[in-house]
Amino acid sequence: MEISSQIIFSLIAYKITSLVVGSAFAYMGYRLFIAGNWGQAGDLEASFGNSKLVMKKAAPGTFFAVFGALIIAITLYKGLEFEDYRKGNESFVEIAEEGGTDMPGSKSL
Repeated sequence: MEISSQIIFSLIAYKITSLVVGSAFAYMGYRLFIAGNWGQAGDLEASFGNSKLVMKKAAPGTFFAVFGALIIAITLYKGLEFEDYRKGNESFVEIAEEGGTDMPGSKSL
C-alpha cells in the first residue's frame, strides 16, 4: 500500500473512531438518564468567548450525553480534509490546515 493511501486510511479511521466514541458516550448518558440514576447531582460551568454554559444539579447521564454530543460536534465540524502534493516522483499527503500552502501545485482532494 502506498504511503499516501495509508495516511488517508488512518485519517478516516481516526474520524470514524471519534464518532463511535462520541456516540458511545451519548448512549451511556441516555441509558443513565432513562434508568433514573440521579445519584449525586453535579454542577458545570463553562465559558467560551462571550458565551457561558451553566448546568446546576444535572444528573450524571446529562454529563455523559453532553460530552458525547461535544465529541461528535467537534469531529463533524473539523471535517475530513487533506492535501496531496506532488513534486517530481515524490508524493506528499498532509492534513489540511487553515490558510494557504507553501508548496506550489497543491490540490485538495
